[in-house]
Amino acid sequence: MYKTAPHLLLVINSDAFFISHRIAMAQACLQNKFKVSIVTKDTGHRAYIESLGFEFYDFSINRGSKSLIQNFKELYFLRKLYLKIKPDIIHHVGIKLILLGSIARLGIGNSIVLNAVAGLGSALSANRWNILKKVFSLSSFMFRKNYQHFLFQNEQNAHFFQTLLKLTYPQINLIKGTGIDINYFVYTPESNSSIYVVRLIARMLKDKGVLDFIEAAKLLRSKWEGKVAFELVGPIDEANPSALTRQELEASVDNFYLVWQGAQYPILPFLQTAHIIVLPSYHEGFPRILLEASAVGRAIIGSDCDGCKALIKHQENGLIVPIGHIEALAHQIDDLLENTLVRQTLGHNARQVVVENYTEQQVNQAFIELYHRLLCGK
Repeated sequence: MYKTAPHLLLVINSDAFFISHRIAMAQACLQNKFKVSIVTKDTGHRAYIESLGFEFYDFSINRGSKSLIQNFKELYFLRKLYLKIKPDIIHHVGIKLILLGSIARLGIGNSIVLNAVAGLGSALSANRWNILKKVFSLSSFMFRKNYQHFLFQNEQNAHFFQTLLKLTYPQINLIKGTGIDINYFVYTPESNSSIYVVRLIARMLKDKGVLDFIEAAKLLRSKWEGKVAFELVGPIDEANPSALTRQELEASVDNFYLVWQGAQYPILPFLQTAHIIVLPSYHEGFPRILLEASAVGRAIIGSDCDGCKALIKHQENGLIVPIGHIEALAHQIDDLLENTLVRQTLGHNARQVVVENYTEQQVNQAFIELYHRLLCGK
């Protein structure tokens, strides 16, 4: 063990993301004698987070800003904070925070840095990756320092960054996704409603395959209209360059066969009342929504992007379709609608995969062991 109360600092874009993706892991750290502080944008959840025993630092980050002045302010805030509190581990989540946070860490203290690459979606979709790749290459010297470590959700991303930054093997760590509370996301038999429900649950981004889902539904309209509802569930993300506008979404749906539900919380009822969950995403780190859908026993369809393939074994615990292939997507949805036994078998198998590999206890323990290993210099 490193010491009785190592100080972990989580640096995350928003408090809502912390609650949806990291809070169970952070609570497990508290229970294992860590001091845990959160640096994130307060969108209304600060009091709740602090009530759980976390220190909270409000960070006025603008994810979509291209302003050099704004980025410099964010960098200055992080550097000033790191100098002040001197945490034992700084855990950055996301590409922008990896860059800003690692620059802020240069030349100060003894903090270990863990850079979590959650996915590359917006960077790739905005045609900004060539610029980001140059930035990473130019700053690769700081990522090769012995206190720098990386965390990936799939092996393809790990290999890509290892090659780009010339990282050493000990700097590379792999934990697939975040843990699922299988007592909350409990197995639920399919609804016996006379209307089948096929849902895509995600932010309304082109890169999540939202337009592909809409077009696949249209291909199936003549056969399934009146028998199936195709539903989009999720918010508009104006800060993301791949975002669809409200006008685009409203023009694409008819509120009967094709529906946009908007942002919904909690998401569990929308998983339980679906028959098929679809995520034809162009880029994923490791898709939590497919883990949650699997936990409740839903049949899932994902694209053949790296993150979906890391979870889904085709025709065992879900189905895989080629990225951007609308006809293939429509065909797979149609097959599952036609074949109740296949659909339910995939759902049972998907649940078992989560129980065996992706529970909160399993994944949280993997994070705690990783933190202690980094602190001990192993």
